[in-house]
Amino acid sequence: MKKIKRREFINKACPKIAMALIGFSFLEACSKDSDDLMLDESIKLEENAGYTVNGKIIEIDLLHPTFSNINSEGWMNFTAQKILLVKTGSSYSAFNNSCPHQGVRSKWTYNSSERTFLCGQHNNSYPTDCESQGTNGGPLQCYTISKFGNTLTVTKP
Repeated sequence: MKKIKRREFINKACPKIAMALIGFSFLEACSKDSDDLMLDESIKLEENAGYTVNGKIIEIDLLHPTFSNINSEGWMNFTAQKILLVKTGSSYSAFNNSCPHQGVRSKWTYNSSERTFLCGQHNNSYPTDCESQGTNGGPLQCYTISKFGNTLTVTKP
């Protein structure tokens, strides 16, 4: 067994031990603060975008500019939350924006006179009655929706 002088042992071992103890505490303390900061920033981003999310419940501020298409065009593809929104008269409907045929989410148009969504991927149409089959695939998945004042609440299953 090789003998090590006390001073040599202290010079080699102590800095590593000290860094391990201090470094671990420092990283643990920093990770908690940065996780909280990231969560707070994501909530603020959603609020700044005119909606908040709490689990499967999405609350939408209908007066926010992000949602102006609902009032002007009668519908919108709310891609951030994977929802199709439709306004018919004074009532609203919400659907999963995944096409029942192949799951495409971004190529939708809406035909208000026929009350159908058209998926631009293969031109399949889907009624908004939550029951009727589309031209290729089942019905659009409907979400529960309620409105109070200018707040639209969508509840995903």
